[in-house]
Amino acid sequence: MIQELREYSGNIFFKLLMGVIAVTFVLSFGVGGFFGDRKEVVAKVNDQEILLKEYREAYQNRLSALQQQFGENAEQFAEQLNLRQQVFNQLIDRHLLLTEAEEMNLLATDLELQDFISRQPYFQKNGQFDYDTYETVLSQNRIVRHEYESSLRADLLLTKKRQLLGAGLIINKSEVEQAYRMDFEKIEVDYVFFDPQAFIEKTSVNDTELRKYHEDHPQDFQTLNQFKIEYYTLSADYYKDSVKVREREVRRYYKKNTESYVTPPEIKARHILFKLVPDASAEELAEKRAQLDELLAQIKAGASFEELAIKHSEDGTAANGGDLGWFKPGEMVPAFETAAFALAAGEVSEVVQSPFGLHLIKVDELKEEITKSLDDARTEITEILAESRAQKRLDEDLDRLAGLAGESFTAEAQSLNKEVLNSEWFDRTEVISGLGSAAGLVPELMRRKAGEMGVWKRNPILGHVIYRLSEAQEPATRPFDAAKEDVESALRLEKAKVLAQEAAKSALSQVQAGTEMANLAEKLGLKTAALSFSASTGFLQDVGNNAEFRKVGLSLNEIEKFGLSLNAKRVDLLQFKKRTLETENAVEQKEQLRIRLRQNLQQALLSKELKRLRESAAIEIINPVFRTPGA
Repeated sequence: MIQELREYSGNIFFKLLMGVIAVTFVLSFGVGGFFGDRKEVVAKVNDQEILLKEYREAYQNRLSALQQQFGENAEQFAEQLNLRQQVFNQLIDRHLLLTEAEEMNLLATDLELQDFISRQPYFQKNGQFDYDTYETVLSQNRIVRHEYESSLRADLLLTKKRQLLGAGLIINKSEVEQAYRMDFEKIEVDYVFFDPQAFIEKTSVNDTELRKYHEDHPQDFQTLNQFKIEYYTLSADYYKDSVKVREREVRRYYKKNTESYVTPPEIKARHILFKLVPDASAEELAEKRAQLDELLAQIKAGASFEELAIKHSEDGTAANGGDLGWFKPGEMVPAFETAAFALAAGEVSEVVQSPFGLHLIKVDELKEEITKSLDDARTEITEILAESRAQKRLDEDLDRLAGLAGESFTAEAQSLNKEVLNSEWFDRTEVISGLGSAAGLVPELMRRKAGEMGVWKRNPILGHVIYRLSEAQEPATRPFDAAKEDVESALRLEKAKVLAQEAAKSALSQVQAGTEMANLAEKLGLKTAALSFSASTGFLQDVGNNAEFRKVGLSLNEIEKFGLSLNAKRVDLLQFKKRTLETENAVEQKEQLRIRLRQNLQQALLSKELKRLRESAAIEIINPVFRTPGA
């Protein structure tokens, strides 16, 4: 079908440089080690199969997006999000919606598919769809065209289904107005924070109270989860000595990447610039050119280029005698660059016109292009190839080890000539000798049983950790004597909170009776602060995400000026200052809010539809990895 687009595209062939086009789809994946050789079908939805290949594609796309956003922390973040289960559930939802769309006789036509593909920027050349670019992009990303087009057709069909769900939805003016006020009506308040810490010195405790508090709040004085592991580390360096790089590989790499071993020419130059506006008249151009010709004649007669640049040049380099420093090809506008690189050291150009105006150019120094020979580059190339091969070997072993049972741990360590080390007891706050902070490892250990092994992926420098969980201890309440200091701190803070609340309530009565809040705060040794926020403001500076503070503040007005915000962590006395509603750009902002409200309603309808479809569908989860507890 897509070949019909060829008639609309140009026939100019070109080389697609690596890394220039950012493609939003990738179909080569690396999660195989997680699944090993499990059955290819991972689930069935109304007798339609979800294949492992389909899952891998979807998972890797999501993981790639996380990697772009979070770098080397992406995999840890994916674990926290339970990304594997999320992607699996989304695939089931996709199958359910597609089936429903087909039963409703919805279609994504060839013309719609053509139009969508032709509008994608990574398939365009000079702003137009280019068929050769399309095929090149798919080929370089190892994408089968008919599979890509089928996937896009399904996406278009899902879009139609979602649009149909939202057909007829109307957001009325009152809803928009309410949302607008939530976002743009600001209230300004002064407030006094009654910090419990300021009242701690006024508290006292005895041993009986401490013991009772420890008995009543055992969960507050528990140890953290404790672990012991056996472990060894693997990094790419381990494999470097065992990989061999052949001469023909070095030569092939050098030939393929010759441009990487070319140091381009550089010149150090000065210029004198007379600026011209883009629509300068012919008379103005001729006048400026004549002035530069006169300066050129002076230079040829022996005048100092640098001094003339200081006196006459019309850009920021004038103070430095027109000095532009060193630059390479591609760093200046074409007209300027062509003229400059045509000069020998010490030469001065004729008048050169560029988008910035008219120039005289003088080359002070010149460095010739240098190409590093194969002999000179051999050591570097050998190291690059060895590192690449070592990394590949490491990745293969890590994937293999991640799928093994704990019984294989010792044998695998021996086969790799690795000494197995044993840790002391540690929790997430501690440092494991030779490994560093345990914070990144503990979330993995929390999901394992004693005797199970795993791979803690870190980074190439630190190396990756292959471990087996030896023992684990659940949190337990510390004995009173061991926790006494913490118990006293906690109890004193509880008493200080009560004192803070009593002081705040007394202060509220006083300001309502006419006492100035600022004077009262100063008398109590506290400070007054100001804050502005709306109903939709989440985090309040210096206050945090405090819903009670917002609620009390938004309820205040010219008549009811004072209020008390009490929550588990803070006590604040608030005073109303003023309320303002932003009106600039109100029309555009209200339209954006209307669109957002409609999208939210569409999403709610979609969630309801998916719930209905799931309840009536026959969903069989074949791969046990995706079975949730109790399912």
